[in-house]
Amino acid sequence: PLCTRPRILLGHTDPHFAPGPAPPGAHQPPVCTQSLPPDTLTLPLYPGMALALKLMPKERTERREFLREYCIALCLSAHAGFLHTLPIAFESPTHFAFAQELAPAGDLCAIVHDGVGLPEAQVKRCAAQLAEALDFMHGKALVHRDIKLDNVLLFDCECRRVKLGDFGLTRLEGTPVCAMSGTLPYAPPELCLLEASETLELDASLDVWAFGVLLFCICTGCFPWDVAVSADPQFEEFGAWQNSTVPGEAPAPWRAFSTAAQEMFRRLLTLDPNRRSPAIEVHKYLPLVWLASSLRDPDGAGALGGQWHSRSLAREQHGQEQPRSSPGAACGTDSPTKSSAQTGGSKPQSKLGKEVGGGEEEAEGGGIGRSREGGEPAPPAIVSIPCQPPVSSAPFPISSC
Repeated sequence: PLCTRPRILLGHTDPHFAPGPAPPGAHQPPVCTQSLPPDTLTLPLYPGMALALKLMPKERTERREFLREYCIALCLSAHAGFLHTLPIAFESPTHFAFAQELAPAGDLCAIVHDGVGLPEAQVKRCAAQLAEALDFMHGKALVHRDIKLDNVLLFDCECRRVKLGDFGLTRLEGTPVCAMSGTLPYAPPELCLLEASETLELDASLDVWAFGVLLFCICTGCFPWDVAVSADPQFEEFGAWQNSTVPGEAPAPWRAFSTAAQEMFRRLLTLDPNRRSPAIEVHKYLPLVWLASSLRDPDGAGALGGQWHSRSLAREQHGQEQPRSSPGAACGTDSPTKSSAQTGGSKPQSKLGKEVGGGEEEAEGGGIGRSREGGEPAPPAIVSIPCQPPVSSAPFPISSC
């Protein structure tokens, strides 16, 4: 499935949870909830603002991991392309948590369905905003490592405002990572080819590859391949097309794109990571037609879809993968065949959640690349703030757009 992780919103969905009373004498401004959806948590310090809390179970999250993700989220909040993170972080006996703005329309999984792409105008809105966000992030030498549909949050169903979230796998460029633990459609070939004893130094080109795969997904409603290795027939065909020095016909899934869009994808998905274009280069293709269907629909309402069988886009709940309509199938085969809040955990990730970031573990030394041993300062102390009993981690029900 393209969409893997349930969304978790802390609020009145848990009958045992209620915000504690303000300290005696403390100013507590009124909380306006008239325009907010039900079961949404609001904090007295931010009247009228719908917030989401990201929960990280202590049994699976080290304090250092929590502080790293929280600090990265705060740093990136300076850009409009990332979820705004509030200076509110706390812990209970069982969880770490921090507050972020609420994305009321869910994520891209809410509007992308099996074999049905989005209209071109919508695709381009997403592409433009995500390219700017990634350009800002890469300018700070950070690699997201988890670019996927689940982590693109929507503020409206037309994608006029989208933001990138979830920085649990984000690391500095140059950080060594180990081989993947599974077959990963979003992962670049250089990551897929790593042996168990090898490591790879992170680079922004990893995000660019995942960004290219994500754009293909929202255009078509399916993956271009199951995994970027030669054993995958769809990727092998794509690789032959990429390596060809003589202009030739594109593989079947790519023929429905215009010549300009094919060029854009070939630059984003260049097999050599050193020659891969930066994400921001997508902007120069925005004035051009991307989808062949748009050539017949000047208003840009056309979308690809239904031309190839695809993997199921059904969301995986609680990390359990749902049955696929076409096991292992990606675009181009002939055989038959998220939410209003930020996600509720950094590690462990669900199967596809690890896919996008490469599914790698950070290298502890050895292999190719640098060891991070001794490379990080000790984490700052975090004040323990008393809170109510642990809340339920049941996913908050989100109505469809």
